[in-house]
Amino acid sequence: MEELKIDYKFNLEDFKVMENIEHSYFPNDNITPAEEVLKWYQKNNLTCIGVRNSNNEVIASVNILPLNKRTFYDIYNNKMNEADVIDSQIEIYEGNKEYYLYLSSISINKNYRNNYRVIKTLLKGCIDLYKLLIDRNIKIIKIMADASTEHGEKVCKKLLKMDFIRDTSHNSKIYCIDGNNFVESINRIMKLL
Repeated sequence: MEELKIDYKFNLEDFKVMENIEHSYFPNDNITPAEEVLKWYQKNNLTCIGVRNSNNEVIASVNILPLNKRTFYDIYNNKMNEADVIDSQIEIYEGNKEYYLYLSSISINKNYRNNYRVIKTLLKGCIDLYKLLIDRNIKIIKIMADASTEHGEKVCKKLLKMDFIRDTSHNSKIYCIDGNNFVESINRIMKLL
């Protein structure tokens, strides 16, 4: 059985691999270039979770972005596209503060898409990050996701129990959940893993 590992440390080459994976999911105008994603990561290195295979290649990833309130609601209200987010709109985590999180670009290499272990490993990485934030007394006000695929919609609706908000101008759907309900969803998921 192939070894899979969760990773939180990335360089530009890793982000280029992630960008290439995203091209098989999302329209080009909704993909942030690897160079900008690296700037997000340099601003806050708790913004990306990846899964590596036994060859140390990134095969799955998700960005969890703590956005300033204005940027969060610009995306929420379909006034802004994820690809337009710049590093100055990313918040730096500080204990005892409140944040608006944006789950973006959940993507898995096409050779691993139906691999339950990859999905489970990526989810475990997200939960571990979430636990780290809770341990630092970081309060999550709202979590939003932009689903571009049917699978993304299922993750939002069925797994995370998020509410549908609206269709976007770039053929995706915005989902959102408040922090307390998100905690309930995460606790439920942890019991399944």
